[in-house]
Amino acid sequence: MLIEGLEHVFGTFDAAMLEQVLPQVEWVHLDAGEVLLRQGSQDESLYFVISGRLRASSADAEGAHTVLGDIARGETVGEMAFFTGEARTATVAAVRDSVLASFSREVFREMLLAYPLISLNMARLLIDRLKRASNGRREISRPVTIGVAAITAGVQAAAFADRLHAALSPYGRCAIVTSDWVDRRFGEEGSASVPMHDGERSRRLARLLEQVESDHQFVLLVADAQATGWSSRCLRHCDEVLLLADADQPDMLHPLERRSLEARSVERGRVNRTLVLLHPDERLSPRQTRRWFAGREIDRHIHVRRGLQRDWERLGRVLSGNAVGLVLSGGGARGFAHLGVLRALEEAGVEFDLVGGTSIGAVMGAYAAMDMPAGEAIGQARRAFRANPTGDYNLLPLLSLIGGARLKSVIDRAVVASRGEHIDIEDLWKGYFCVSSNYSTASEAVLTRGPLARSIRASVSIPGALPPVMVDGDLHIDGGTFNNFPTDVMRRMGAARVIGVNLLRDRSQKYDFDEVPGVLALLRDRFRRRKALRLPSITSLLLNTSMMHSYARQKEAQALADVYIAPQVHRFGMLEWGAFDRIVQAGHEQGRAQLALAGIHSGDNAATQHAGRAGQTEEPHALHALDPRTPRPAAHAQPG
Repeated sequence: MLIEGLEHVFGTFDAAMLEQVLPQVEWVHLDAGEVLLRQGSQDESLYFVISGRLRASSADAEGAHTVLGDIARGETVGEMAFFTGEARTATVAAVRDSVLASFSREVFREMLLAYPLISLNMARLLIDRLKRASNGRREISRPVTIGVAAITAGVQAAAFADRLHAALSPYGRCAIVTSDWVDRRFGEEGSASVPMHDGERSRRLARLLEQVESDHQFVLLVADAQATGWSSRCLRHCDEVLLLADADQPDMLHPLERRSLEARSVERGRVNRTLVLLHPDERLSPRQTRRWFAGREIDRHIHVRRGLQRDWERLGRVLSGNAVGLVLSGGGARGFAHLGVLRALEEAGVEFDLVGGTSIGAVMGAYAAMDMPAGEAIGQARRAFRANPTGDYNLLPLLSLIGGARLKSVIDRAVVASRGEHIDIEDLWKGYFCVSSNYSTASEAVLTRGPLARSIRASVSIPGALPPVMVDGDLHIDGGTFNNFPTDVMRRMGAARVIGVNLLRDRSQKYDFDEVPGVLALLRDRFRRRKALRLPSITSLLLNTSMMHSYARQKEAQALADVYIAPQVHRFGMLEWGAFDRIVQAGHEQGRAQLALAGIHSGDNAATQHAGRAGQTEEPHALHALDPRTPRPAAHAQPG
């Protein structure tokens, strides 16, 4: 692992170089939660992660913390400050017990004098780091060791680990480690539950786990049913904890959670906690998911129907850092084209795991996150939008031109008709977000929890055209004001690959007159069969004006999509709700055509069944951005 890290920074590393360097290595042992570097410090060392995991975070002037990412084994810590001599830009803390190798600047200078060519590899490393920072494609740090703990009755952690092993195996060698396996390995009952203070036996167990970790891409540490010493070690030694619960059981805290999960902030290196809720196959929708968050620090949740293979495959993609995200832009009634694209994706066998959208994209994205077939989603949306949702104009437009009651009714009915009752965002089968604009704080808002219908209304409320929506005491308006095509948000949510469907025009609109005509000329033009002026209505003008900032971010947002689809539906008006079937058909036809240009064809199930391999940077329209067909090493259920 040390040689791998040295080659990452210095390039080719031969035996002579290693012989010179090894005596000068300083070994650093960190306990879980211990801080290695502090933001603003002048530490002049370069670190290589030999085992364990660390987390980098930064604080702004107001003290608000932002997690920048995790640093896994084989990666380096602090190379930018090491090479530039500047103060540390982040605080780095250990997520779990970790071992690092440290080099001082003095040792580095000696190496540079002896091996001048390593400066070329260092320059490449810095350029790559700057390029990643500038293009917005954040590296995904995948968990290596995953703790698995059942927190309710009705869940067998070992059986779950077997299913998860099969889902992770396409992405690398996977091992399952249980207390029984450890006891058999050492030939002594109770070896797995040896206490931390039992020095030699505890170190022996730690060495075994480090060896298993070094031989596999994924290690599943299966906790005992009770809060044993082995269970505590599983939850302390992992990069991520999966808390398994039967969704129909009481949501009380399990003894494992109370005794084995440390109370640390995420910024201080707390292990990420994922709640996995298991459901019967026939369930239409999860219910009351929010009750599981009370009294728990949960970073994300995933719903799995026990017998549905596609749910297990989605779990494998998400946990392995290979999730595919679908992003749907705003665009008024033209957003019906998203439904046609959903049908084209379904026909091509493309699976996606996360869904996000803005404005009408939030509406259609909700159908996608409900995990219903495209044909059913089209039928549901057709019935919901049978009536014009923006036809209730205000006689006294004190707050908005349109009353908004019809739109509220349409969205409320759509949610209830599809799920049987009102649900929260957390109750969707797939991960989902929608973007709104917080008028009260003048900032972009990403909504990931709360009532689904209200969140969608917040995302679609065109300023001036529709009334704002109250969310937690703040006024929210259409998300297109800040971010109409939120591919950047999807990247931050952890998608390794992004399919983006964008409805905004790339070209500007030109007119051949010097002054805007007066009222009479505008009225005459409105009643002509063939309009000569082609000026927008006041509602369309408000909608387009609200998205000016998003128009300016078009190229940046497009660059973050691995597969980019832009249905040409601009012949339809943004408020042409009556053209539902024609817009859906246009979206389907052009979605199929643009997928074909990307090399993705209808019926090509094998090519796109799973998400693609992460960690690459293909341009948009590249099929291999979604294609996992690559030889993989053989998977192992348990280490040898």
